Amino acid sequence: MEVSVRSARLTDVDAAVRLIAREASDRQAERDEADRLRHLLFIPAATVVVAIAERRLIGVGVLSIRPSVRSGPFVGVVDELGIEDGDMTGSAAVADDAALRDDVAGRMLDQLIVSARNKGCSRVEVTDPLASAEPALLERAGFERQGALMSRAIGLFG
Repeated sequence: MEVSVRSARLTDVDAAVRLIAREASDRQAERDEADRLRHLLFIPAATVVVAIAERRLIGVGVLSIRPSVRSGPFVGVVDELGIEDGDMTGSAAVADDAALRDDVAGRMLDQLIVSARNKGCSRVEVTDPLASAEPALLERAGFERQGALMSRAIGLFG
């Protein structure tokens, strides 16, 4: 299965919200989540990426940029990294789906890190509950646990 990761577009918002707003209790909560995500597409201090496979949105990642006194001028925070549940490969092998999910999440994370670096961030952080849910993925991407968050230094050239 060929998967591409790209910046999100307005036409991606509804499908992205279905992936990340699982806790939405009603239609109004889902609409509010869609409005917030739509708003992020136009803010320079945020990056929203999506993973597309077979013309279907299968993943979404959100990075926000905040100023920082301790770490440098700016820090990127991965607020969301959602991957579609269920059978993604069409294969009966659960390991194939798990490997594809890890690959897709890793590629979205890489794109968010590049965006943070391009926007002048000195670090990228991932806080709980995402840091607790995906520790192996984050460690493979160079993040280290620091209390309730996982953090990774990023240089302008590396």
